Amino acid sequence: MKREKKKMATLYDVAKVAGVSPKTVSRVFNESHLVAKETRSRVLEVIQKLDYHPNALAASLKKRFSQVVGFVVPYGSDFVFRDLNMMEQLRGVHDVLAEEGYNVVVSAPLSKKDALHEAMRLLKRRLVEGIILYPSSGIGGIISECTHKGLPYATLGVGFAGQEHNFVEVDMTESSYLATKYFLDAGHRYVALITRPRGFFNYPENDSYLRGYEMALSELGKEVSSELVREGDFTFDSGYREFRYVKQKYREVTAFLCASDPMAYGALRAMADLKLQWIKDAEIIAGDGLPFTQKIFPFLSSIANPSYEQGRQAGKMIMALLEGKREMPGVTLKAEFVLRKGYPARLSF
Repeated sequence: MKREKKKMATLYDVAKVAGVSPKTVSRVFNESHLVAKETRSRVLEVIQKLDYHPNALAASLKKRFSQVVGFVVPYGSDFVFRDLNMMEQLRGVHDVLAEEGYNVVVSAPLSKKDALHEAMRLLKRRLVEGIILYPSSGIGGIISECTHKGLPYATLGVGFAGQEHNFVEVDMTESSYLATKYFLDAGHRYVALITRPRGFFNYPENDSYLRGYEMALSELGKEVSSELVREGDFTFDSGYREFRYVKQKYREVTAFLCASDPMAYGALRAMADLKLQWIKDAEIIAGDGLPFTQKIFPFLSSIANPSYEQGRQAGKMIMALLEGKREMPGVTLKAEFVLRKGYPARLSF
């Protein structure tokens, strides 16, 4: 027996039952002061009775705004939904915008090469009111388009040399310096850094992990070995690969600073596969300090990356721009070096 599909109530159905015009129903939804209190109550009662839900898309087109902000990720969908740090940033953005009645649409192309096209599609069709970007290849064109169209934007990191506005950066220099110094003070003769690839962001010179690492080594008169600065891509696999490469080629290297937690997980797995002992053969510091990392064993020292706060700041920046600000001064947050269990909570300069 074929089940009859239930017909959804329309705005006109609500108007007919409530004995008002369709325009009055629209005014109730838009919280207009032109509707009398008694009429408003009657319309709301009918809306609940008929289980009516307005067409949000049609309403946004009529008002010429969507209450949607785009979150554009240029690294491909395969990377996006596996990166825990990025999820924390997205959560921070979402929490701010949700409080203001806005939604977030994540634009994650299938591959990095399609990222620019995806961002431009959102802009040209005006599917979003504002956009949050990562500094990556092609970001200059997107920012120019945003500026030309008057579309609010913010970047999660400095996108180009000299950028002064509309960014939220995290400076890892101090925490990377302290992490490297901790290794050296603890007696490790050689420290390897598994960092992000130089081409990952559009502004590769802005690698604060590398900057802090180099500062700590030079302070003790140690040279930076290019062989011990390995390029990962923030993933488990790259952490596994680079740790294994260094330990098999340079057994005397016993300290590893990883620029992301997933790379630290990969390094731990490689360490287990090589049957190495914790501390004696290798010690690892993670680069994000995410909630999961704080629960696993061995207890990893971490560079606590304020990813959630970075997302919140980007969300607040977009909201200020949507409310009429022409541009916002850039914000730079600082990461902290958190020692593993049994040591003092923090170090500082």
